Amino acid sequence: MNRHARRIMVVIVAIAASLFVARPAHGADAPVSSAPIWSAPIWSAPIDQALELAADRAGAVVVTSDSTVHALDRHGHEQWKAHVGSNTDAPPALGDGVVLVGGVDTVTALARADGSRRWQQPMRGDAPSVAIAGDVALVGDIGGTLAGFDARTGAPRWSVKFPGALWSGARVDRASGAVVATWHESGSPAVRVFDLSTGGLRWEAPTAVSTAAPVVERGLVVLAIGDGWRHARVEARDLATGEVRWQTSMPASFEEAIEPAADARAVAVTDHFGVVSLLDRTTGRLVWQHDLAHALLATRVALTRHRVALTTFSGDVFLLDRHDGHTVARLGWRRLGGYPVSTRRPPWPGRARLLVALRIREWAVQLRALP
Repeated sequence: MNRHARRIMVVIVAIAASLFVARPAHGADAPVSSAPIWSAPIWSAPIDQALELAADRAGAVVVTSDSTVHALDRHGHEQWKAHVGSNTDAPPALGDGVVLVGGVDTVTALARADGSRRWQQPMRGDAPSVAIAGDVALVGDIGGTLAGFDARTGAPRWSVKFPGALWSGARVDRASGAVVATWHESGSPAVRVFDLSTGGLRWEAPTAVSTAAPVVERGLVVLAIGDGWRHARVEARDLATGEVRWQTSMPASFEEAIEPAADARAVAVTDHFGVVSLLDRTTGRLVWQHDLAHALLATRVALTRHRVALTTFSGDVFLLDRHDGHTVARLGWRRLGGYPVSTRRPPWPGRARLLVALRIREWAVQLRALP
């Protein structure tokens, strides 16, 4: 099942729950282990059919199911909105003055300042994989093509094609000029690293049928790899050479729509059964594991100095303590006011916060402080 189908399934299940279930499974609205419920959001911006979001220092950019792109400032005020013709259920990419939105057989670049169209290019299939690194726009499609375009003009720079589909946006290490991308849904799933300027292949390595989005952090490519069931591992490879630095076994598999997180000290991953693991980034040593007892198909892990945040298939937002993994807070979709389809930690100064896009009961984007 691809990422788009999973998202549809999540929404259908949530609608059914809202109509027929008096209380969510596992007590989704109840605090866990006496964990406090979060306070009210700092702000809530109404966005009809909000689907995915990204954030930069200027604010947030939200894509919707009706192919509209909304730009919000840090206070939740709408700055502009633009229609792009089509979009996928993947987040946009934000660069220097550019918003990149993947669509159905196409990719569109908008001006970050006012939403005016900069350029549009055709692709060989739906293009959920978008990223911007300096003056290069990177676009991957479900036909297996990864292409580099001039971010300002849309002029093609390079293109490669391999068996399979690209779902998550490519990760870029600007210092080394390395582009990291993962191919799924083929008989030979793999991670590949390319030169940002030329598209030349630097190295490649096999993964497995159920592999999460890659993470690039301080010279390492971190991969959460699984066979779709109980054989799984997290491994770190040298960004320059592809050499394996460490491997750590995991209790269950992953999904391509799961995005782990990493910083200078740790890597945070979650498998599709809801077991969250924190590992030492340098050695791969397991620091702790916490079983949420909630399944996951798509989630973006947020890692802060004190917290690990993520959403579950049931519509809960969990906050775990970074030190030992215990549940600090949990907020179910009823108290949120809607079903959370996307979360993002904004790169704004000050106290750690979380952006949450909601659907079904309330259609909005919220900003919440992390307790």
